[in-house]
Amino acid sequence: MQDLLQTAINHSNELALAVLFMIVLAESTALIGLIIPGTILMVTMGTLIGSGKMDFWLACSVGFVAALMGDLISYALGYRYRRRLQQLKLIRQHRRLLIQARLVLRHHGPVGIFVGRFLGPTRPVLPMVAGMLSMPAKRFMPACILACILWSPLYFLPGILAGAALGLGESTAVHFPTLLMVTLALIVTAGWMLWRLFKLSAPHRWFTFGTPISALASAGALYLLLTHPHASNYGGRLWQVLS
Repeated sequence: MQDLLQTAINHSNELALAVLFMIVLAESTALIGLIIPGTILMVTMGTLIGSGKMDFWLACSVGFVAALMGDLISYALGYRYRRRLQQLKLIRQHRRLLIQARLVLRHHGPVGIFVGRFLGPTRPVLPMVAGMLSMPAKRFMPACILACILWSPLYFLPGILAGAALGLGESTAVHFPTLLMVTLALIVTAGWMLWRLFKLSAPHRWFTFGTPISALASAGALYLLLTHPHASNYGGRLWQVLS
């Protein structure tokens, strides 16, 4: 897929944006989104944005329109064909996923629509299930629009961070792209452990001792990253991509 995107970009920026539109539309449309590796594709596209081969804001705009169209198509399909959809083989194969989506929407409503686009395995089917449950459009649309606005930049971000670091490895110091990846991994790990520590009523000792250790490790890695000889060049690249 990355070769396809690279070929599209080398041919024309318009073709690359068209490929991005189709990827996001397919990933956001119910049933199709169940078999499309959307997260991997968005990170790949983010890498190309981070390396300066595609405009960030234009890509986010295309991603927003495609994601919104996919969600609206899914909502309309669920609302119009709720009975027929339940008879489809693909739907029956993911029956447990649909049950989870129903529980999310019944307990959290529009908040579930918003959060579910970023987290959890129910993301590809939530808009369709919202239609199947006859959720009013005035409750569905605000959460859907806000989630679609934020979704593309957030999913592009890991690829952008990696793409902007390409070519910054030549140094007598620690390899910058490697240090960047290690730092990000440590920060995510520390955040996850801290979340688990406060969520569990009786956390395991591993979380009690591991959380401060992971926090110190991530802080140390972040210090090395910020004081790296290539840090200023990297910051300049990110600013150029996002400006």
